[in-house]
Amino acid sequence: DEFGITTENAEKISFMHDKRNKKVKALIEHLKRQETVKIIRGENPTNIFTYGSTYMSVLEALKYGKINPSIIAPIYLNPLPIWGLEEFKNQNNIVIEQSITGQFTSLLKGKAGLNIKHTITQYDGRPFDPIELSIKIKEVL
Repeated sequence: DEFGITTENAEKISFMHDKRNKKVKALIEHLKRQETVKIIRGENPTNIFTYGSTYMSVLEALKYGKINPSIIAPIYLNPLPIWGLEEFKNQNNIVIEQSITGQFTSLLKGKAGLNIKHTITQYDGRPFDPIELSIKIKEVL
């Protein structure tokens, strides 16, 4: 209920779901007027999607490898700013993430409908080494 007390009352449960859903809709409308996706335009027709701590590693890897694709980094994942990602739907996209299950890739495919050509993962708890990452990116490109 509105006080955080667990209830079995179906009407109260539905009311609270509706109330939270309204807030999400209002939040999305607010976010559409904000910068929700960082985009660095490059010359290569392939895009690289990154998020969070991998962002700087990707920038360093591209600088080291003298590679110039576009870099796309959503600032928020929930709600995912699909309005800022629509232009990349039918393009070649690579995802770089630190997850064995490809969570970020799944999110981009499922919520934004992006075509993901390849995912580069590392899941040993350490940050990407920019030199090694530039080699992996070149292999995929």
